[in-house]
Amino acid sequence: MAEVNVCLRDSWTKRSHFIFAALGSAVGLGNLWRFPYLSYANGGGAFLVAWLVGLFAIGVPWLIVEYGMGKRFNSSAPGVFGGIGRKWEWLGWWAAWVAFLIVTYYTVVMAWVLKYVVSSATVEWGMGEAGAAGAADFFFGTVLRLSAGPGEIGTPVPHLLIGLAVVWVLIFLVVFKGCRVIGPVSQVVMIVAWIFLAILVVRGVTLVGASQGLNYYLETDWSMLATPEVWFAAFSQIAFTLSVGMAGMYAYGSFIKSKGDVTNSAFITGFGDSATSFFAGFAVFSTVGFLMHSLSIPVGEVAVRSVGLAFITWPVAVSMLPGANAIFGVIFFLCLFILGLSSAYFLAYAGVISPLMDKFGWGSSRTAFGVCLVAFLVGILFTTNGGLYWGPDILDRAVSFYGLLLTGALSCIVVGWVFGADKLRAYINETSDFKIGPWFDVMVKFVVPAGLLFVVIYGGFMSDIPQSYEGYPRWASNAIWGVLGVTLILSFILGSMKTRGPVD
Repeated sequence: MAEVNVCLRDSWTKRSHFIFAALGSAVGLGNLWRFPYLSYANGGGAFLVAWLVGLFAIGVPWLIVEYGMGKRFNSSAPGVFGGIGRKWEWLGWWAAWVAFLIVTYYTVVMAWVLKYVVSSATVEWGMGEAGAAGAADFFFGTVLRLSAGPGEIGTPVPHLLIGLAVVWVLIFLVVFKGCRVIGPVSQVVMIVAWIFLAILVVRGVTLVGASQGLNYYLETDWSMLATPEVWFAAFSQIAFTLSVGMAGMYAYGSFIKSKGDVTNSAFITGFGDSATSFFAGFAVFSTVGFLMHSLSIPVGEVAVRSVGLAFITWPVAVSMLPGANAIFGVIFFLCLFILGLSSAYFLAYAGVISPLMDKFGWGSSRTAFGVCLVAFLVGILFTTNGGLYWGPDILDRAVSFYGLLLTGALSCIVVGWVFGADKLRAYINETSDFKIGPWFDVMVKFVVPAGLLFVVIYGGFMSDIPQSYEGYPRWASNAIWGVLGVTLILSFILGSMKTRGPVD
């Protein structure tokens, strides 16, 4: 095995700090605006069965791989794969590029949320049915000032640019001293987020019509288990929500102390994230039921997925609440912002800053400042009038779908077959209370790569190759392949560069 040159590393001061940091990285915006919809659209309880299968077959083994390999090599993703063999270092850098590009537009979405935190204080989009009718125009017209298409980029929207700057200042303040600050901050962040989420659930289930929405959320159609759609939905959500495939979990694993338990931590992270997602569904669909009752509309006319849920449906609900409208609007968007922040500083530090420090020996503060500044400058593109098209849509498809899944499948293949899944298992079992058996080898070598490649082929190549993505002009859709190609080339270049000693 090749030796990897790493700088002296910090470690988590408490195991609870690692658990909360890992949960903070996994629990993010998608737990509120993606999981509940997927459950509703894919058979309710049937989706939960597919989700649990995916969690055991893909999610937890994948987490164990990233935590365990990070701890084993005491390094972030590029150092891990460079430690397996110098020719594999590029794979760690490809995952780091995925993390970098995700955080450049993810933080812009957080700037949208920040705008709504402020706007919720006065319910700026309006009260009652007038506010409900104007919520979509407020989002697309006032907040985004959205252009007609990706060919019309326009100029940065001032309030989004300011919000983006605020987000990156906050991220820098959390990450510039490393995991010694990230750990305790994550513990506070997650506890506050769960308190806010609990408040939203309690308020939601007490609204008139809530039971109708919850019936849609929990109603089970077992026939869905016979369709590939439900398995695609479950496996793709598992891959995204656990924050694996984004380089960062290797770094978080590398901060585990020598006697730290990897297996238990992976199970706690997986089940904690899943429980949060399921719990969030009660807040979402109780509110959906309230809107169905208040506006006399069917569930199909209520936007319950992605940005439509957060920035249209919830403001509509805030407008229609019988009281304390501003308070619950602020609580929802603060909850969303806090969850987004914990994922954003994970991507920035563990996904990008830590790999650069390990590779080049750069200092923490300078590296953090440089990465935050560059990511902010790139993110300006996504604050423009056409930013929604290029960031949270086209670029997201390139890196958060294809990049994440492809690097994840390749990583498990390299760990399973080149390094040796049995060797990793033996190493992990030395310090784990719960010993994993040979089933782990099968999962890493066969099941995880096969599951991820199924998602890539069925949900990606089969639709995006014969036709443009989401109906975009072909030249815009082809940017997906361009991003993947450029990041792959840059990963090989970084992987071929020699390491340097620590810089004072």
